[in-house]
Amino acid sequence: MRSITNLGWPDTPFGSTGRPVQRSVQWLTGLSCQWTDTGQEPTLVGAAAVLMPVHRTRSTPVSADLAHFGFMVLMAEAVPDTGLLDALDAFLVQARRQARIISWHSAADDLQALRDLARSCDGHRHPGVTSLSEAWVDRQKPERDTAHCVDTALALGPGSVIRETAEAHALMVSDALLLPQYPTHGQKRHRVLAEGSGTALMTESIAVDALAQALITTLLGGKATGHLHWGGKTLNDDGALDIYAMIDAVAWGHFPSVFLRTLNQ
Repeated sequence: MRSITNLGWPDTPFGSTGRPVQRSVQWLTGLSCQWTDTGQEPTLVGAAAVLMPVHRTRSTPVSADLAHFGFMVLMAEAVPDTGLLDALDAFLVQARRQARIISWHSAADDLQALRDLARSCDGHRHPGVTSLSEAWVDRQKPERDTAHCVDTALALGPGSVIRETAEAHALMVSDALLLPQYPTHGQKRHRVLAEGSGTALMTESIAVDALAQALITTLLGGKATGHLHWGGKTLNDDGALDIYAMIDAVAWGHFPSVFLRTLNQ
């Protein structure tokens, strides 16, 4: 498993009593999973989380040129990769207790697949997957001191396909992003990871797709809860947000084959 992050404290992304400076920050966290499917059980090959600070009582404006967010991306380097599930589970444990809001698009599908995957790990507990799955079912009545859970497919619509929801809410999605929506691409990913050759470029592609989906979900979750807003109403408006440009501004150095810059630019 590989991980890529811009967080200064990746093991404790939401805060730690061991840090020299403590700040009370309200975190909006968007999550995504990447799967391959060979016609049998879905295989987890990537996951991502985006963290955005939000104000407790008012909505924060978002623009591509002033993009600011933390992220963590996990990618499999082979299939299966049990370390990926373990790392995601550790993050979910913290997110449920320390994030203000957790947003996920069509979360029930991902969580069911994660529960099935966790059950296949003999005797190995995954408390993050278990507790968040239970919380998602009862998300209208969250436990005290736990994150408010928002399913952006249900809260905003128009459906389960994240690209359609994004574009309906003035989020521009480049053709270079969200490729796993095409079945043949997912099958190719599984084949490359299984064979173990040419995995560097493939894992970077998985990472960017996971990050794009997590960022979109974060923005949609912020809009659904009244914590984030942007000027555009349609994709043709000046205020529409370009997801590719936002990731390019924050994370281009981590994904050089996708964001074609050089250090001299």
